[in-house]
Amino acid sequence: MSEPRISPAVVVRALSARFPGWTIWWGQATTHYWGLFRRPDGLLVHIEARSAQEFVQRAREMDARTPVDPA
Repeated sequence: MSEPRISPAVVVRALSARFPGWTIWWGQATTHYWGLFRRPDGLLVHIEARSAQEFVQRAREMDARTPVDPA
C-alpha cells in the first residue's frame, strides 16, 4: 500500500508558514519547489528544490548565511 500523495499547494502553504520571509511556489512544468528571498542588503536570493525536504535544507542554509540587518 502506498502513502497518499500530498498536494503541492498544501506543501507550499506549509513551507510558506515555516519561512515567512520567502515567496515560495510549485513549478508545475518543472515539478520543483522554488523560493525567493530578499536579504537585508537588498540581494535577491533564489533556490530550486526537487522536494520539500530539500527546500527546507536549502532555505535554512540561505537563512544562516544571510547577514543580520544592522538597523
